Amino acid sequence: MRLLVVPLALLIGLALVLALVLGPGLDHRYVPGVWVWDVPLSRLTPQEAAAHIAASLPLPQPIITLVGPDGQRWQFSPADLGVSLDTAATLERAYAIGHAQQGVRALPARLAVLGHGVDVPPVLTWDAAQAKAQLAAIAAAVNTPPQDAGVALQDGALRLVPGQVGRQMDISATLSLLTPALHDLQPTELLLVSRELPPRISDEEAANALGVAQTMLSAPLTLQGPPESDGTPATWQLPPEVLAGMLKVHTADSQVQVGLDAQALTEFLAPVALSVQREPVDAHFRFDPDSKQLIVTSPGAAGQSLDVSASISRINEMLRTGEHTIPLVVRHIAPTYPETLTAAELGIREVVAVGESYFVGSSSARSHNIRLGAAQFDGVMVAPGETFSFNQHLGDVTLEKGYDTSYVIFGDRTVLGVGGGICQVATTAFRAAFFGGFPIVERWPHAYRVGYYELGGYGPGFDATVYAPQLDFRFTNDMIATLLIHTEIDAPHARLRFVFYGTPDGRTVEQIGPQVGSPEPPGPPIYEYDPEMPAGSVKQVEHAHEGLVATLGRIVRNAQGQVMYRDTFVSHFRPWPARYLYGPDYTPPPDVIVVTPTP
Repeated sequence: MRLLVVPLALLIGLALVLALVLGPGLDHRYVPGVWVWDVPLSRLTPQEAAAHIAASLPLPQPIITLVGPDGQRWQFSPADLGVSLDTAATLERAYAIGHAQQGVRALPARLAVLGHGVDVPPVLTWDAAQAKAQLAAIAAAVNTPPQDAGVALQDGALRLVPGQVGRQMDISATLSLLTPALHDLQPTELLLVSRELPPRISDEEAANALGVAQTMLSAPLTLQGPPESDGTPATWQLPPEVLAGMLKVHTADSQVQVGLDAQALTEFLAPVALSVQREPVDAHFRFDPDSKQLIVTSPGAAGQSLDVSASISRINEMLRTGEHTIPLVVRHIAPTYPETLTAAELGIREVVAVGESYFVGSSSARSHNIRLGAAQFDGVMVAPGETFSFNQHLGDVTLEKGYDTSYVIFGDRTVLGVGGGICQVATTAFRAAFFGGFPIVERWPHAYRVGYYELGGYGPGFDATVYAPQLDFRFTNDMIATLLIHTEIDAPHARLRFVFYGTPDGRTVEQIGPQVGSPEPPGPPIYEYDPEMPAGSVKQVEHAHEGLVATLGRIVRNAQGQVMYRDTFVSHFRPWPARYLYGPDYTPPPDVIVVTPTP
């Protein structure tokens, strides 16, 4: 029997191979011949393999180069662009190779791996948002906006400003080119994707605009307003150099437009609008109870206002055609109550309320002021739902308006002031609104009891004071027809009357009170030293008035007797001491308050 003789070298090699693929602990190590992205993991434990591939894969190294349109270069590592290694998944995939079986049974598979080798691709994750953020930062440096061609004023002359093409980076397209390079993990150079942005206004369009602009600036602009009192129109002029500062070239409806800037024109026209503005004047009427007709006592007049927006449009349209004298657009404002109105149209049929007061004993100045003030309300209309304001219709109370100086209450004094007696007019209007059953919106009592307002049997609290703009008297016309206010002076009886004409609706007013509280003593007289008075003289300038609280109420019922509303008017009249002025060498009596002005 012959023995098979095996060469010793072959036996040794076979032993080494078996030791390599079946050696101690290989069941818990990576099989020889296993690679991850050209990184060998042979016979490494999982812990050793994790550290090995983390140090060997090119994730932290800058292998991606992005090139801008002007040659700029930016280098990034895959990690910079959001690529990261899923180490656990990668190692699990590599470890599975050659470990389906253990021991001798794993010999064929492990010999195959050893003989041919297996390169396992890494498992990568990608945060696209991080890549987009990097590209957005590059775009901020690459992007340039287009510059429209235009017209500029330089050294007093108009010139053409050429347009400039802009550039915009296409982040999405660049990201699409970048994606394969991130998966390959190979050094790559990519050209950024960008596109040109043409200007909205081309050089040719700007050249045409230049011609229009030169026409617009060829002469001063003269704006014409409505005629003055002598029939000549008011004018305002803008020289070419001012127009040049307002010039604006822009696109509108895909066309180049040349014109004066609307904001600049609006600012220029603001004072013009104020000078043009005229408020309409309502006609004033007197109602004739016999004929039931309105008689015009003063005609109305239309107002006017500047239509700034329409004027700006007209200015630009006419300037472009070479016109340099341009009428402004003025709108006429019809009065609310033109003289053509009739009593029937307004629902003015008969008396709906009357208020009266007496001013017996008033000085000539106070009587004059009452007459003049009352005349401001004769013929005033109050529309349904409108709130009447006494101060609004009264207007300014000044010497220039014809008012005299008389006594008025100011603070804690009764002093001479322009328009003393106007509160008598407000009081009378309050009484008409009170007895007419109209809602009283605002009413203020006087600081102390005034004797004029209790003449004719009226108790305390039937007064109203006004002082523009803080104190006003207001009521609302809640009837269905317009009210016409008529004022009249009964000179023989020194009586003022407010008469409201309209359409009665059957309402009734029940007066309650006035109820008064206990009087409050005025306190001791006040003596105030006045060095300008004659020596040894004294003069009383304030009379004493007791203080009290007066409560006046009413119940307003409709035609069916149902209560429409109840209201109460409370007047807190302050105790008002007598006041005297005295001169040098006068000794005030005892038990008085002596006031010496501080030097």
